[in-house]
Amino acid sequence: MERLKFHIADYVVMVIFLVISSAIGIYYGFFKKQRTTEAYILGNRQIHLVPVALSLAVTFQSAASIIGLPSEIYLYNIMVFYITFGISIANLIQALVIVPLVHPLRLTSAYEYLQRRFQSRAVQLLGMSMGMLQTLLYVSIVLYSPALALEAVAGIPIWLSIVLIGVLGTVYTAIGGMRTVIWTDTFQFVMLYGGLTVILILGIKEIGSLSNVFALSLEGDRMKFDEINPDPRVRHTVWGCVIGGVFNWLPNCCNQSAIQRISSIEKAKDAKIATLLNIPLGVIFDLILLLTGLVLYAYFVIQACDPLGNNQLSNPNQLMIYFVMKVLNSVPGLAGIFLAAVFSGALSSLSSGINSMATNTLQDILANPLKEALQIKKTLIAKVLVLVYGILTVALAYLSQYLTGPVTQMGQTAFGAAGGPVVGIFFLGSVFQQANKKVRFDCACSWTVVEMHATVHAL
Repeated sequence: MERLKFHIADYVVMVIFLVISSAIGIYYGFFKKQRTTEAYILGNRQIHLVPVALSLAVTFQSAASIIGLPSEIYLYNIMVFYITFGISIANLIQALVIVPLVHPLRLTSAYEYLQRRFQSRAVQLLGMSMGMLQTLLYVSIVLYSPALALEAVAGIPIWLSIVLIGVLGTVYTAIGGMRTVIWTDTFQFVMLYGGLTVILILGIKEIGSLSNVFALSLEGDRMKFDEINPDPRVRHTVWGCVIGGVFNWLPNCCNQSAIQRISSIEKAKDAKIATLLNIPLGVIFDLILLLTGLVLYAYFVIQACDPLGNNQLSNPNQLMIYFVMKVLNSVPGLAGIFLAAVFSGALSSLSSGINSMATNTLQDILANPLKEALQIKKTLIAKVLVLVYGILTVALAYLSQYLTGPVTQMGQTAFGAAGGPVVGIFFLGSVFQQANKKVRFDCACSWTVVEMHATVHAL
């Protein structure tokens, strides 16, 4: 397979991007010191709604989406865009149901709600374990995604990409805490949306016009909107994408990363606005990737060349990076902008994930042992936990190379398998008042399960 090379300008763009991301962490770590655990984990609950909204947007708009969604459209059709409607419905549920439920409780860990609602430490630990498993699997896949494509297309070793992004994200997250995560996410939001928009515009220019893109896509049966077959074996249908999209995205609406950001805003009204803003931001992001996928298809049709069919590429996850480096290489620095966008998606998911897992460990597992500890000691432990989870994520990301299939499919599997049960527990407690704690006690040397008759009201 042909190996492509970067321009010097591409490296310059990447270095600038990495320096700015690191500088934000250094600023909040050394010049805006956070002396309490609440300041480190939640920014004293005084972060403005706009950066929180942008952080929520990019946390789950990851490198896996950037690489996987256009290749999905290239290979099949744009039916997958119906998932956007499902995600929008899930975000609406988050704003109208989850925010009013959790914001008044002033939570630090999302799973504190489960302990309060069910009066059960076991339920809290179960929810926490499943939520952390989802985060760990997803972040590892997100970190692995760009490394896979870069190794194949540009010859950059997988381990080097994983270690570079993993170490950078871990260090600045550990240094600066939640404020660093949110403000680096804001910067990375600009790089992500701006970089993808530039790629899309230049790609359309390469083909001639947007009408040419649509015409070629229509002719190639990529402009398909009407698949309503109820057969679950059909890859994408309206029902599967919309209904599945809702339940697949809900784990992201009530996991630690989301609840931590909701709780970092002082007023419930502002928290609701921040979550509602994710609806238009998500639609715009998906539209950009949808059009980019059609541009990929139209370009290779014009060239009468299928890079997957003629063995120029071995994996569809490599299509986007190949297109940018091969087709748009006449513009020095463009590949660097695209890589900055891809790494923005990876870094935002990584920093959010390891920060949330450290918070869960501190609040859900170590809360009692550290009950009398000084705030400065708790903050130091939180920073150490971020480093530990960062190292673990890097290791799992490297092991992800032994998995097969599209990276978007891997990520959705993590959401459904690990995040789905947590959503069920959350909504069981918030919707059904009858779902109460059950206790076991010893009576005449036999264990009996007795339902408590006292009503436990939904918080």
